[in-house]
Amino acid sequence: TILPESVTRSSSSSTMVSDAQTAPHAAAAAEADFSKMGIYVDGRTTNELNELLKTKAIGEVTARDMYNFSCMHYLDDEPMNAAAEFFGLQGGDPSPSPSPSLHKVLDFGAGFAGDARVMAAEYPQCEITCVEVQPHIHDAAKHFTEMLRGASGPGGVADRCTHQCVDVFQTDVVGAPFDHVFSVLVVLHIPERARLWAALAASLKPGGTIYIEDYFAARPLTEQDKAQLAGPVACPYLPSHDEYLATLAEAGFVDVEWEVMTGRWLPFVDTRLKAFRAAGDRNARVHGAALTAELDLFYSTVHQLFTRGNLGGVRIRAKKAAP
Repeated sequence: TILPESVTRSSSSSTMVSDAQTAPHAAAAAEADFSKMGIYVDGRTTNELNELLKTKAIGEVTARDMYNFSCMHYLDDEPMNAAAEFFGLQGGDPSPSPSPSLHKVLDFGAGFAGDARVMAAEYPQCEITCVEVQPHIHDAAKHFTEMLRGASGPGGVADRCTHQCVDVFQTDVVGAPFDHVFSVLVVLHIPERARLWAALAASLKPGGTIYIEDYFAARPLTEQDKAQLAGPVACPYLPSHDEYLATLAEAGFVDVEWEVMTGRWLPFVDTRLKAFRAAGDRNARVHGAALTAELDLFYSTVHQLFTRGNLGGVRIRAKKAAP
């Protein structure tokens, strides 16, 4: 394996993220139980990276090569590109050295930082600070980024994509305030919404922009919905449309665009589940039976939730009010 021992766990067992609640920087997600979320298992990304390195040398690996297994949301790179457009970023070849006018982007809940690395690689006017509350995921993400240092050179991806293991309820993010905040399928894990939006607003410059993709309660949730959300999805609380918008307004966000994504996410999660099951032999070989079962539980649960129609998905664009 290419990951340091402190980052890896057994990929042949169903070991979950047991330190998510007890680690010193985990208070922001303390009420979300990540222990049943197969996509957060340490071994999953390690297994996929080892599979990649069977066909590519370490020095040849790109941010795109690591994207699929380090990205944990829907519609592939569409959210990242939609956010870049909203932030006013332009794609192109990186400059030889960092520009003093770089856009500062906070990737909140960056996970394994798949979006952040590709955004840094393909939108060279930005520098991205990845904030992740789970230490083992932070360590893995940082290691993946460092793998690109030799190929990217000075001012490249590894210089413009940095990592902090931070609980925003307890510690300020180094580098704040930022021009933009990017966060996809993260907020759903954090029930203290008013406190969260206040913290994210504080990390933004006046007039700064925020791009969010998240769940909301499109209709009243059933007990089955609540149990599945709190279990495999680690979502202990879900606001309605009106409740969601109220907390954004209270935190000082204005010009809020609310784009319902449910109709596009349902076909995605349906295809994802079918493709995962169709690759059963490959999954068992790469991940082992136990982790494959955990991933199947997660993917099938999300599919059931969207199919019943009470869970909704939303893409939010907004900005912080200027004084």
